[in-house]
Amino acid sequence: MLGKLFKYDWKSFWKVPAAINIFLLIITAIGAISMASPLWKLDYDLINVLLVLSILFYYLALFAGSIAIFVYIAVRYYKNVYSDEGYLTNTLPVTPREIILSKMFVGAIWTIITSVVIFFSVIILLICAAMSFGDAAEWAEIYQVFRTQVLPFFRNELGMSIGIFLLLTIVSMIVGTFLSILMLYSSVSLGQLFTKHKVAGAVVWYIAQYTILQFGTSIIMNIPLIGVFSSTNVDVFFPDGTFGTFIKAVLGSSIVLSAIVSVALFFITEYMLKKKLNLE
Repeated sequence: MLGKLFKYDWKSFWKVPAAINIFLLIITAIGAISMASPLWKLDYDLINVLLVLSILFYYLALFAGSIAIFVYIAVRYYKNVYSDEGYLTNTLPVTPREIILSKMFVGAIWTIITSVVIFFSVIILLICAAMSFGDAAEWAEIYQVFRTQVLPFFRNELGMSIGIFLLLTIVSMIVGTFLSILMLYSSVSLGQLFTKHKVAGAVVWYIAQYTILQFGTSIIMNIPLIGVFSSTNVDVFFPDGTFGTFIKAVLGSSIVLSAIVSVALFFITEYMLKKKLNLE
C-alpha cells in the first residue's frame, strides 16, 4: 500500500517542483548564453553595474527556488493531512507511518533533485564565466593547482581520498535533507495543538526547533575545537595524520546526530497524527 500511496503523492506533488527546476534551468541557460557575450568585456561603469545586478538576480533566483521547495513541502503536508483534504487522507486504509513515509520520500527526492540542479547550475555558470573572462593558460594553471595542491592535501593532511570526503559530505547532505523535512512535518503537527492560528503555531514551533537544534549542534560539534582555539599551534592537537581523523569524526558525528534527531522528529510527527489529529 505504501507504493500506491507514494505514486499518488508523487502525482499530486511533482508539478510545482518541476516548474521550479525548469525555471532554474532557464535562468542557467540565459546566464550561460549571456556570459559568452563580448558585452561584459567592455570597460564601462554601466556594464559593471549590469554584471553585478545580473549575478545578484541569479543568486536570488537560486535562493528563492530552494526556499520555495521547502515551503511547498510544508504547505502540501498541511493541506493533505490537516485541512479538508485530511478527511480523505486519514480515512485511507494506510497507517500514519505510511502517510509520513510516503510524503517524506517524495519531498526528499524533489529536494535532492533541486539541490543537484542548483549545484550544476553554479558549476555551469562558473565554467562559462571562466571561459569568457579567462584563457587556456589560466585553465591549465587551475588544473595544475588542483593536481599538485588540492589532491595531495586530501591524501596527506586529511588522510583520505577526495572521493571519501565527497561521499561523507553527500551522505551528510542527504541525512540533513530528511532532517529538514521532518522538522517541517513535526512543526506543522505540533502547530495543531493551538486552538487558533495553527499555521502561526507551526511557524513558532519550527523557529523553536531550529534554534534548539542549532544551539545544541554547535555545542556538541565545537567541544573538540576548544583545545585547538586555546592554542597557537594547531599541530599540537593534530599531529601527522590525525587532522583527517578529526574531520571524519566531525562529519560522522554530524550524520549520526542528524539521524538521531530525524528519528525523534519522525516519532513525534507519527504520534501527533495518531493521537492528536485535529482537522479543521
